[in-house]
Amino acid sequence: MIKSVSTFISESLGKNNSSLTKIDLLKINYTLQVVLGDLTKLIIIFLIFLCLKQLPLFFLSFAILLSTRPLIGGLHTKTFIGCLIVSIIYFMVVTIFSILSPKFNIYFYTIFFIISFIITLRYAPCPNEKRPIKNKEKLKILSLISLTFWMILFFYFTNIQICNCIFASLFFQIAQLIIYNIKGVVSNAKIYKHFFSNIT
Repeated sequence: MIKSVSTFISESLGKNNSSLTKIDLLKINYTLQVVLGDLTKLIIIFLIFLCLKQLPLFFLSFAILLSTRPLIGGLHTKTFIGCLIVSIIYFMVVTIFSILSPKFNIYFYTIFFIISFIITLRYAPCPNEKRPIKNKEKLKILSLISLTFWMILFFYFTNIQICNCIFASLFFQIAQLIIYNIKGVVSNAKIYKHFFSNIT
């Protein structure tokens, strides 16, 4: 559905604007698919957490994801349905952990953040075949700044749920970075390909 809508819009633009090349139309088509897909996913997940009455934790985890994933990178699924399912699972797990998990020893978190910083420094950002990395060093610096920002907020806040949400969100982001490099992924969604091919 999303692909059909984006294709229709990009083809209409091509017919009404002869200056647009085939490459331009492909870029427009891809951008529309990303925007429409992300907007649809956001609305669906928003409604789920609205019904669960857990919007504050959802907004916090979404803010962390929005400020780290575009910089650090991560794993992707090949289909919209696959991405939607993974996104719902991600936010649900983060929310459940935030609510139920006790706060661990301060030394545990200190070691975790030091390791996370080192891993980000060494491996970020993850390549994306649809969005080639143009300035790796700049993204790496921004990744470290973003990570440091959330680390500071983690130690600043005393609310257990907020701290758990920050920890869980960063943990999953760093875990993706580790998995990506351990598996030696070259293209998106190789880890999820077998699983989601059965769903879609």
